[in-house]
Amino acid sequence: MARTSQAPRRKTVEDENPDEEDQQEINGKLSEEEKARRAELEKLPMQAELKHLEKRWTKKGRGYITEPKDDDDIPEQAVSWYEKFALCITRQYDSSNKHIQKTSLQINSPSLKQYLKEIIGDYPGQSFLTSNITVDFEPHCLYHYRQELADKLAKLPEDSEGAQHLPILLKFINEHFEETIADTKNYAEQGLISYEHLWTLFRPGIKIFTRIRGQPRVYKLNSYAYNYGNCPHLSLAVQFIDYDGEDFGVRNTSISIPKFSGAAPVTALNAFPLARHPSALQISRALITRGKKWESINAAGQSFMDYKGVAVDTNCPPHRYNIESRVMIDTATFHRIEADEAFSVNALPLTEAQKTKATLLQNDPFVTSMTNGDEDLLLVDREPLTDEQCMMATPMMRGFSFTEKLFLDFFVDLLTPIEWNTSCFEQLVLPTSQKELVQALVAEHTQRHSGTGSTKGAFDDIVKNKGLGLILVLHGPPGVGKTLTAECVAEFSKRPLYIVSSGDLGTNSSALDSRLSRILDLASTWKAVLLIDEADVFLERRSLNDMERNSLVSIFLRTLEYYSGILFMTTNRVRTFDDAFKSRIHVPLKYDELPKSSRVKIWKNFIDKLRKDESEVEVEVDEAGYEKLAESNLNGRQIKNVVRTAKSLAGYRGGKLDVEALSKVVEIQTAFEEELNKAEGSIDEVEK
Repeated sequence: MARTSQAPRRKTVEDENPDEEDQQEINGKLSEEEKARRAELEKLPMQAELKHLEKRWTKKGRGYITEPKDDDDIPEQAVSWYEKFALCITRQYDSSNKHIQKTSLQINSPSLKQYLKEIIGDYPGQSFLTSNITVDFEPHCLYHYRQELADKLAKLPEDSEGAQHLPILLKFINEHFEETIADTKNYAEQGLISYEHLWTLFRPGIKIFTRIRGQPRVYKLNSYAYNYGNCPHLSLAVQFIDYDGEDFGVRNTSISIPKFSGAAPVTALNAFPLARHPSALQISRALITRGKKWESINAAGQSFMDYKGVAVDTNCPPHRYNIESRVMIDTATFHRIEADEAFSVNALPLTEAQKTKATLLQNDPFVTSMTNGDEDLLLVDREPLTDEQCMMATPMMRGFSFTEKLFLDFFVDLLTPIEWNTSCFEQLVLPTSQKELVQALVAEHTQRHSGTGSTKGAFDDIVKNKGLGLILVLHGPPGVGKTLTAECVAEFSKRPLYIVSSGDLGTNSSALDSRLSRILDLASTWKAVLLIDEADVFLERRSLNDMERNSLVSIFLRTLEYYSGILFMTTNRVRTFDDAFKSRIHVPLKYDELPKSSRVKIWKNFIDKLRKDESEVEVEVDEAGYEKLAESNLNGRQIKNVVRTAKSLAGYRGGKLDVEALSKVVEIQTAFEEELNKAEGSIDEVEK
């Protein structure tokens, strides 16, 4: 009970018998007639009446209930006679008996208690399930349910107790909120609302529509409250459905509607009841469809998908990233690696079917004996989310971008399935024997580690879980297909490709240890093909003079020893390898300068891709043209750049992409290469 800071602790006479002095103060001025009337009231049945009362205090601080009187100095007998009235409004005074502290409505009628329990039940900050029901002012909960109470009255027999008591409650509601009802009705005709009456829109339990980061969202309203601080607003406490990596459940958040002047359109508010949306049905259907997609992706645990659009991080305010790459949706790994950003959900209530199944499992002696007390084995299967829960699901999914190399939140609408290019090995320009070797090793490793293949006879180290990975080193000049080989392996095996460089790993030994462990952890968790590009700095031979480099190499050696996935490393300086790496490499592949036949095939691959992509530029290159283009000693990356540049030039001029257009760009590229070679020769002579 609220009390001023100076007031002593009060005990009411209903809870504790007063001493003699208190009793004299309470009873001293009551006439015998008044005493008899109070005693007679206690014998009568419930009175169909709303009674106004006051709660005051004796000199010793004991509270008592009295009827309002002109003479405030005359206390009356503290008995429970007032409980014989169906409803009582009580104004509680402070210790000086001069100022009202609070006003409340007490429900005494058993019929009204039952109706409120059925119609309202639990309400934020108020329960109608208890035996004693007192509603503090302002009684917004009664305003929100006045229509349901009126509907209940229409169904009651005329001679019932409820038919006598319920009109008193409805009359109180209509009189107390008379101006509010009139004003909101006037606003509603124009689709408007004022800030003062904003609360009337938000009955707890309704669905709230808003937009977060441009995405339509629906929340369930828990409660609301006006905030009168420096930035006045109506705060809405809401809940939604989320996934924490283990369970689907409920999370809570809040939405603020800033104070505004005059009257504003309801649909112009940053949050308003879904029922007031002009396209509520279409919005609901779209959000249910989105929620089912969100549920299915999360239920898979790990989902490797394409993403194109904006993603955000967990900073406040969040940073935005424009992503066009493949991403791994994996909330559990997100929360394990980025533990500071993890959240948990409140479990969804069990359905009746789940409750029945759980009871059967717990009461089955055979099942309980087989679980050996492990409660996790007694958990019932998860039921699919309901349409309502799908509609309330967040549109965000937690995962990892392989381009940005960051854990981010992605919009579920922008996720699409991956179109795998499993025939990419056919376009890879490598000797047939090398291609077959790589394909065979990858296929066998993939089958063995996917759980579908037999592990019988699997080659293992003396130490368990050591040396189970597949490590390939690709060495040779730039642009001959080293990186493309790793990309083709990832496509062929339908696995993520995780590309890292020395910049991602760092060249500090302490940073390398943590970063490399994290990268290998992620690659193992997602069964990714890991490519460490330009790995020379980590593979170079150790020396007695450079302790920092020795640390880098040692950390690299130790970490790779226990990596169980597929690892590609590319390098241009294989002669500088540390001896310890030689025994840890399963497959070394050497890439030579491209012969003319390989260059012809590469030219065909890129130009055929233009044709398949239905380029706006007309392509005219025949076999003789390919032979002519292949005479220039370009590598695969240079050929790709030439085709791209020539296509842009032909599109700008409105001409065809033919041998002549391609040859002009080749000449520019060749001249550039000659200049570079001259510069390198001059530097070598100076060094000599």
